[in-house]
Amino acid sequence: MKKLRSALLLLVLTMCVTCTLSTDTQAAIKLSKTSLSLLEGKSATLKLTGTKKKVTWKSNKKSVATVSQKGKVTAKAPGNAVISATVGKTTKKCKVTVSIDYAKTYEYQVKYGKVTINKLLRISEADLVIPETIEGYPVTELADGLFKGCDGLVSITLPSGVTRIGDSTFYGCHMLREIKASGAISSLGAYAFYECNVLETLPDLSGIESVGEYAFYNCDALTMFVIPTGLKTIGNYAFYDCDKLLTFYAPDALTSIGDCAFKGCDSLLGINGCKGVLTVGTECFMDCKSLGNASLGNKLTTLGAGCFSGCEKLSSVSFSATLTSIPDRCFYNCYAISNLTIPTSVTKIGNMAFYNCIRLSILTIPGTGITSIATDSFAGVPMNSLNIFYRASSPAGYIDNWITGLSLSPTQIHTI
Repeated sequence: MKKLRSALLLLVLTMCVTCTLSTDTQAAIKLSKTSLSLLEGKSATLKLTGTKKKVTWKSNKKSVATVSQKGKVTAKAPGNAVISATVGKTTKKCKVTVSIDYAKTYEYQVKYGKVTINKLLRISEADLVIPETIEGYPVTELADGLFKGCDGLVSITLPSGVTRIGDSTFYGCHMLREIKASGAISSLGAYAFYECNVLETLPDLSGIESVGEYAFYNCDALTMFVIPTGLKTIGNYAFYDCDKLLTFYAPDALTSIGDCAFKGCDSLLGINGCKGVLTVGTECFMDCKSLGNASLGNKLTTLGAGCFSGCEKLSSVSFSATLTSIPDRCFYNCYAISNLTIPTSVTKIGNMAFYNCIRLSILTIPGTGITSIATDSFAGVPMNSLNIFYRASSPAGYIDNWITGLSLSPTQIHTI
């Protein structure tokens, strides 16, 4: 019996010693790092100490980081991975964070503590986030044309330090849907979003004072553009063929709208505001098929040729009392205009100005200052249903003689 007790006691002591040795051995095994930060393409070696046995190394995400059987970790792409080192039943882990090597993505310069990105060296992400800082310095400037022709770009987030979108920055980014920015943009260059056909979401543009020429040319998916209150000028072809743009309300600060600025905007329903607008360019609203009304403020002095040509649904036009001329083809094929009043300030009506305005039935000419009306200004207007209200002069002036030359019946002519 005593021998049995001794044997049992020896067994228990042996097991305790074995467990203690095993625990001590596991505690002694250590990985040189439990976390590791690397730039893509860079490498670092991990070491497992406390054992002489063979170590099995493994990465849970080889697309981000790989590891050799000697513990050499190589960063492959931005992201997170876990490197495991296993000896027997003991496994130690290191979390690896791989960051973008911006020197491989951008050509940039640091000047006066700020970063300017001058050139795009590569782009692999459809959803791109421009870093807030590079080398610890804020990114504040993007070079003109930086993303020109990046067809794979779908979404981009701009850093808060960038306040300018320059010339051709996103020119021809045909798949670009949204541009996000935490700060407001104060400057927008020419061709900035040229032919960004599916662009729907814009950054905050409330700080801009001008829309450069061709800035939103052929942006077919753009339904709304919030007009900044401080906007002063809209360049030539700025919103040309923006097929889904619905409304345009000009702020008081706006003084100039360029040639063909809204030409071919098929969904544009109305033009309002325009209190400070002085000039509207050639063919500015031409072929806006859905345009129903146009209010041009009270300071307008110049309308470009063909300004509303082809606006088939335009039925209401409000002129300013400072307009001196109605130019060639201004309302060419505006079928829906039925009631028209010529401002007293107008002295000239150009060639085919109201050509084929087939529903025009009331023409009011309250002034006597007109000195020139082209022979085809009202060509295509059904004269048998036209009623003219005008201010007669004695002796007969230019308007009196022009009306007489129309050979209307006396019931169609009214003096005011």
